[in-house]
Amino acid sequence: MESMMEVRRAVLLSALLGVLPLASAAGYPDKPIRLIVPFAAGGGVDALARPLAKEMGDVLGQNVFVDVKPSNTGQIGATEAARAAPDGYTLLISSAAFATTPAFYPKVPYHPVKDFEAITILATTPQVLVANASYPVSSVPDVLQAARSGKPVNFALSGSTGVQSLATELFSSLGKVELTKVPYKGAGAAFADLIGGQVDLMFDNPASSLVHVRSGRLKLLATTGAKRMASLPDTPTVAETLPGFEALNWFVLAAPAKTPPEVVQRLHAAALEAMRRPAMRQLIERDGLDVQGTSPAEARAFVAGEADKWTKVVKEKGLQLQ
Repeated sequence: MESMMEVRRAVLLSALLGVLPLASAAGYPDKPIRLIVPFAAGGGVDALARPLAKEMGDVLGQNVFVDVKPSNTGQIGATEAARAAPDGYTLLISSAAFATTPAFYPKVPYHPVKDFEAITILATTPQVLVANASYPVSSVPDVLQAARSGKPVNFALSGSTGVQSLATELFSSLGKVELTKVPYKGAGAAFADLIGGQVDLMFDNPASSLVHVRSGRLKLLATTGAKRMASLPDTPTVAETLPGFEALNWFVLAAPAKTPPEVVQRLHAAALEAMRRPAMRQLIERDGLDVQGTSPAEARAFVAGEADKWTKVVKEKGLQLQ
């Protein structure tokens, strides 16, 4: 009899423990939510995070506040998010660097797939290939021809681990050309030299480059998506010359691993609703973002695919931190 009572108690305890995540999810959220931005204030991730936090807070009925934990590669903020309690009250918003950084840092203290629950890929944005206004090329075939002729073709790199630098490596690999890569510590210094003619070409974000294209200080050669950008329908993609080329920046919303599925789904619905609101639409249109709103499963697969793709490029090219 005593052993039967113990069995019944164990079954009851298991049942109670099983519904606890559901119970906690049903009342979620009942306190403010922290959204970690792992890069400096004022950058692209921060610019997206602030209106997103406000709109998600309105949807959820709780304050969502931005907590900036800056580092060049996003490691500090991502590591803190990965180690946070998996209760839905600490989230991370990051860029493509979330998946590319571990390729350069084998001992990075987090794994972009195993240590997180991907909530959604908020948006993606192709990059643009821009050239100094006086540089004598007007297309991707022109650039390849110049490189194959033996002339030095100088590409500015605004960092060693970002998607722009990796796009340059992929361009070199698929085009089977050697490029002279000139590293910079940031986009500001790279832009100054590109506009001044000290370097020839650069992959960059549309939001920061197109203003210089419109002013005539740079010229636009191509975009880096699989298809042409809706806002630049007359600009060809690199892939039209080099099939298979695609290099996107993207923005992911994620929670620590083992966050209850019901909480993840609540956050997913809130993020999608926030992205549809007028304040977010203004930002999206201004920066040329393509809204994605993927499911958590699709977001997880996307992050894993990007990590695998760029890790392969890093290994094949023997890339090192600079």
